[in-house]
Amino acid sequence: MYGIYLEKDEIIQIIICVISISFALALVFASPAGLIHHPLEFAIFVTPLLVTVGSGFILHEMSHKLVAMYYGAEAKFRMWIQGLVVMLLGSLIGVLFAAPGAVYIYSNRITPRQNGIISMAGPMMNVVIAAVFIALEFIAPIRQFYSFLSGTGMDFAGYGIMGGVLHVWRFGAAMNIMLALFNMIPAFPLDGSKVFAWNKLIWIAFTLALLYIGSLVISPGIVIGWGIMLIFFGILSLFLFGNMGQRLNK
Repeated sequence: MYGIYLEKDEIIQIIICVISISFALALVFASPAGLIHHPLEFAIFVTPLLVTVGSGFILHEMSHKLVAMYYGAEAKFRMWIQGLVVMLLGSLIGVLFAAPGAVYIYSNRITPRQNGIISMAGPMMNVVIAAVFIALEFIAPIRQFYSFLSGTGMDFAGYGIMGGVLHVWRFGAAMNIMLALFNMIPAFPLDGSKVFAWNKLIWIAFTLALLYIGSLVISPGIVIGWGIMLIFFGILSLFLFGNMGQRLNK
């Protein structure tokens, strides 16, 4: 078996990605105006995002790594500069393309089935994390008020933001479900493209289960929202990668 630990460059790149995704997500909810007019509040707002979304991102990627190593492959996390740039630019207009990096697998022995299972490990971990956060919401709820969120009304109630109050664990559960749903979009280089290439029935069953969970945790409208993401990121993937994703998924 290959390396069983995180190398120094992996740790550095993961830290950069976690900070970047937390900052970008904060910008989506607070808007650039919130950052400009309330910089201190914005900095504080990033902290619960680092805990909830950051942990979801790290454990998602480490799940890929561990399962890949189980199958005898070398797996390393690598930051994706283009993804970071697209994510940060998109956050300025309220869109988050949460793909700043990924675990790259190096092996000639990985089968399509194994690759599909490796890819599913990340979204499945996000579901587990979401369940933990839901439990914490009942056991030890955390509420934080941010003035730049006070005008959002009920638009983000499903994400745990109501009347300017952030329900930290509910927010974390919703965002981990969203991370799982986002990654199951069958567009290269997202996890869903590998699962879809391996077994379409499993992809359909798991995605439908995620959409059902999302409709309960967030709102039924998540089904329409995911459909819009499916079209948008499918087109974006085709524009950025063309047929390369299809070739790599075969």
